[in-house]
Amino acid sequence: MAQLPKSLSPQQRSYISGFLRHLEQQGQRWSALAPAAGEERPAALEAAVNTAMRHHGLDRGTRAALNHGFNLVLVAPSGQVRLAPVQPEHQTLMTQLPKTLAQSYRSNISRFLCHLEQQDQRWSALAPAAGDRRPLALEAAVNTAMQHHKLHINTRMALNQGFNLALLGPSGQVRLAPVLLEHQTVMAQLPKTLTQSYRSNISRFLCHLEQQGQRWSALAPAAGEERTAALEAAVNTAIKDHGLHLSTRAAINRGFKLKLSKRPANTTSELQH
Repeated sequence: MAQLPKSLSPQQRSYISGFLRHLEQQGQRWSALAPAAGEERPAALEAAVNTAMRHHGLDRGTRAALNHGFNLVLVAPSGQVRLAPVQPEHQTLMTQLPKTLAQSYRSNISRFLCHLEQQDQRWSALAPAAGDRRPLALEAAVNTAMQHHKLHINTRMALNQGFNLALLGPSGQVRLAPVLLEHQTVMAQLPKTLTQSYRSNISRFLCHLEQQGQRWSALAPAAGEERTAALEAAVNTAIKDHGLHLSTRAAINRGFKLKLSKRPANTTSELQH
């Protein structure tokens, strides 16, 4: 009881205390029913709670209190949570996950797909376009599922790992406009003919530099230079490891008349524009 979250209401604490007293009266102990690390729905505990509520008069809020207090997803007998998706597209998706993906991550993804089905949603309606590592609709769906539907805190990480995404939590939103004056000046000097999508890519890259404690002026090419190694490396790392859009490099090439490439400088392959 002393380890329960401070955010738990007195009423919920009372429900949990009542359940623990019930276990003692039945000659049972919490330690024999408690979930393993990372387990959200231990069957023995769920059965004990449902029996206590149905046959021993424990308050109907007991299960919800335990869920809140211990980050569980215990459910009533009439509301069983599916642990495997039933939609063919979701079943296919599970078979296409990397073989190296941890079993716990597979379970997290399976549960998320089941959640989508219960919400009458489909992965195909949220899935990222080719090269998009941070689809906002999917990010919102994952964060909502974790925050309001008790999906495991590793669900977002599992999806990132399983599908090579860069989904962020609500508290980790990426800035969309740079704050440094020199970066604002860089944006103002872009060619008027540059498309809005390319402007957005460049703006996001400048924000990324600020978050990394870097500046454009430290990476920018000298006059007449088309391919500076430091800038090229920074752009490629931002795309590969930080979820920036694949067209970021092309946007910078177009906006600054450069020839940055995703290939090492010693390659004889044609440089990307």
